[in-house]
Amino acid sequence: MTLLVLQGGGMRAALEVHADDGSLLIDAVRELSREGRLPLYWRCGQGTCGACVVRLQPLEEDAERQVVMTGKERNVLARLDLLDESQRQAASLPDHPDLPRLACHVRLPEGVLKVNW
Repeated sequence: MTLLVLQGGGMRAALEVHADDGSLLIDAVRELSREGRLPLYWRCGQGTCGACVVRLQPLEEDAERQVVMTGKERNVLARLDLLDESQRQAASLPDHPDLPRLACHVRLPEGVLKVNW
């Protein structure tokens, strides 16, 4: 199980919810958005528009953790100019809170994950 700590879109306080590890982040939060519990405006879900850019922070620090992005995610982030040239070329990237990701491409890890947008 993953504990998600969600904050963004002008929220005053973070919302904590549990989701199945391995599920896509966008699927884990979509119902919360429909219920009006999260101020999200992510409509696509196909991984091409870039509307669901998030910043992730695993609460268990691991300086060695690497992210391998799909070509589609990397291309969308590059098109939005959110990756520098070295990040565009790297096979994997260090997992840190400044690295932009797309919620429709992020598989949830086990543990606690803070999500900002």
